[in-house]
Amino acid sequence: MNWTEVSIVANHEVSPIITNVLEDYGSNGVVIEDSEDLTRDFEDKYGEIYALNAEDYPTHGVRIKAYFNEIKYTKDFQVKLVQTLRDIEGLDLGLFRFDEQTIKEQDWENEWKHYFHPFRASEKFTIVPSWETYQREDDSELCIELDPGMAFGTGDHPTTSMCLKAIEAYVKSSDSVIDVGTGSGILSIAAHLLGVKRIKALDVDEMAVRVAKENFQKNNCENAIEAVPGNLLKEETEKFDVVIANILAHIIEEMIDDAYNTLNESGYFITSGIIEEKYEAIVEHMKHSGFEIVSIKHDNSWVCIVGQKVSD
Repeated sequence: MNWTEVSIVANHEVSPIITNVLEDYGSNGVVIEDSEDLTRDFEDKYGEIYALNAEDYPTHGVRIKAYFNEIKYTKDFQVKLVQTLRDIEGLDLGLFRFDEQTIKEQDWENEWKHYFHPFRASEKFTIVPSWETYQREDDSELCIELDPGMAFGTGDHPTTSMCLKAIEAYVKSSDSVIDVGTGSGILSIAAHLLGVKRIKALDVDEMAVRVAKENFQKNNCENAIEAVPGNLLKEETEKFDVVIANILAHIIEEMIDDAYNTLNESGYFITSGIIEEKYEAIVEHMKHSGFEIVSIKHDNSWVCIVGQKVSD
């Protein structure tokens, strides 16, 4: 199967909204190239400064690349996507640019290797690409070996790293966890590394479930995590101590009541994938459903919310 790489250049202010739109349209993977990165110093794990190649970045604004399979990406689909993007409030039409190219599946998978290197995603978790070697800095460092494949979630996106930090803060080894929209499986693997024994990973996309299972094998936890296709929590009958959902805001809104009903008393709902403009509505809905909001974190126009079930 071939893939279409969509490349969008836009002003910084609307880049989170564009990312949200692309995911809403079913993009399998997102890469962000920020022109401002060229003015920053980046360090590897040994403290050495390394330079970025300016040719890989736009001269102004942000370039966002998204990937769609050839079955989904029809002419009508493209027309609707471009119009949705052009209608975004605050979009600088003078800077806006939309390009596309066809990429073979093997080349698509190799594209990730240009952008994905080992990095510390939180206090405890380090994300290590499956094609690179890495030596832990100390015994407390927990390494997640990852191959994104066709699924979104390498850990470098603010929503994923905020979820990892929330997992560190609120998940105990004695908890049971359900990861809704597991993608690459990164959050389920993190829960496993903290000692959680009961983990269930759901995704409506069967390809994502396959990629997650492959990553579970790489991290020697394929027998510890139940990975199955699932449509949110609509058919879930089992109770869990923690519900994790790093998905789109409007989908989160649909599942808030189900998340509450799926949780055991005093359980936590950890959720992200929410842009700044939508988080207050999510918070109000969670409160209305019975959640006590225990944490709201912001990172680069994205928000992670943690709610606790306080009463039936």
